[in-house]
Amino acid sequence: MQRIINIERFYIAPCAKIVDNILSIGDEQNGTTAVKADVTDWNIEEYTLESQLNVLYPKHTIEEIWGCTYRQGDFAETHCHRGFDKSFVWFVDTCTHCSPLIFPDPEHPWMPPLASIRPSRGNLIVFNSNDIHYVPPHTCKHHRMVLSGNMSLNKEVQ
Repeated sequence: MQRIINIERFYIAPCAKIVDNILSIGDEQNGTTAVKADVTDWNIEEYTLESQLNVLYPKHTIEEIWGCTYRQGDFAETHCHRGFDKSFVWFVDTCTHCSPLIFPDPEHPWMPPLASIRPSRGNLIVFNSNDIHYVPPHTCKHHRMVLSGNMSLNKEVQ
């Protein structure tokens, strides 16, 4: 039997400054993460996203937010975000033809993925941090830009 993953979807309209901000920071991880694309530092500030997440998840604390810029051929290796409760991806500059966010079934890799999420500008995807996921190589000629991050359950709630 395939496992079920819980994916929550929301819409938050990104402002134009986010793209410029991610591009101006550039790659600060130098290919050392599972994301083989330009990745900012772990603590990029984005008030719109942070305020919305605080409303949607009042029992959680945002621990990290980083930006990713995928160019043609860039991808994210299979990985998860152990040590956190929830993780998220906010599609800030994408089209529906950009590479999807894929959640494979690790117990049955020959089966179709548990979920395949096509990017759509403004969509916020929240999932359990232990859920394994990846992004196949980006094939569009334009950038695929996202903000990703991790949240922990507040200690006083645990």
